[in-house]
Amino acid sequence: MKKQYISAKGMKDLKQELNYLMENERPEIIKQIATAREFGDLSENAEYNAAKERQLFIERRIWELQQKIATLEVISQDKISNKDEVRFGAIIELHDKRKGQIVQYKIAGEDETGRNESIRLISTKSPIGRSLLGKKVGEVVKVHAPIGIIEYEIKKIEYR
Repeated sequence: MKKQYISAKGMKDLKQELNYLMENERPEIIKQIATAREFGDLSENAEYNAAKERQLFIERRIWELQQKIATLEVISQDKISNKDEVRFGAIIELHDKRKGQIVQYKIAGEDETGRNESIRLISTKSPIGRSLLGKKVGEVVKVHAPIGIIEYEIKKIEYR
């Protein structure tokens, strides 16, 4: 299995979610199941069935988070030796040649993308992320996307 990386902030967020599920959601759903059982016949008890489905979802998510936390490797910006190249954690300013616009992305782990950040987070496994890794300022990368090939020129790389 290929190693997967995450930032310290991303790991903190996963641990907070796990803690919330274990300390808040799990006990709450156990109470809901107990209450629903009091309504009688379980085979036709919608509240009980909904609570059991929610419990399954919560337990599955807890298991998933525990597995991720155990296997992900936290990457510190201090450990990145060649800061002239796009690596995990880099903030890249790109010129989108098709649109004629400047866009900014941060290379992140899969579990960090989609979070509400000021800079758009893209995964190292996304088409853009894969195309950018190892590249330097001034290089042009071609990304194969569903809408066709998109060309980006790397204008700036920074780590913060």
